[in-house]
Amino acid sequence: MASLFAYVFWHWPRPGVPADVYEAKLASFLHSLRSSGRPAGLVDALSFRVAGPLPWGPQNGNLYEDWYVAESFAALGALNDAAVSGETRGPHDSVARDYMRGAGGILRSLGGDLLLRDARFATWVEKPVGTAYQSFYDEVAAIAGRAGKKEEDNDTRRRRTDLWRRQMVLGPSPQFCVHSDEGLQFPSNLRPIGSQVEPLRTD
Repeated sequence: MASLFAYVFWHWPRPGVPADVYEAKLASFLHSLRSSGRPAGLVDALSFRVAGPLPWGPQNGNLYEDWYVAESFAALGALNDAAVSGETRGPHDSVARDYMRGAGGILRSLGGDLLLRDARFATWVEKPVGTAYQSFYDEVAAIAGRAGKKEEDNDTRRRRTDLWRRQMVLGPSPQFCVHSDEGLQFPSNLRPIGSQVEPLRTD
């Protein structure tokens, strides 16, 4: 996973557009991109419904977070072209007509044992100023490890997580994103912004 890149796009529909209509159009676009319009280097394309507002999203209404995962930074260029050409252009334009506003960024995977489609929580965090990156990574790994211990039933199963880092200061989010299959508690000095995420069915 360490070599993967992702274009992440947060977006929401115009007022008056029903969520089911918007989601159906979005699902059609994602399905088309992964099948007939699949560009070279695309690993996956999926969307999450985000429960709870994010500072860079709408404070009311539905928010969607798309992850377009590619094998390399260069593959994101092929993705950019494929999204608006060929058989994918129609589904793309259809959902774009109902789109209100959005924001995007580029992240790189730093590893983990969680399949992105299995994520149910996302926590955005910042590395404290003056903290070495390796110390920060160790702290994040320790938090994931501690969260996996359930004293009441002696279950020491480690929660599955991943870690993504924003690239070239592209995007409105904090610098790092940790996905997990269960909720994690981060200290306040990392300025965590957490949300529950639900994968949108696109099959």
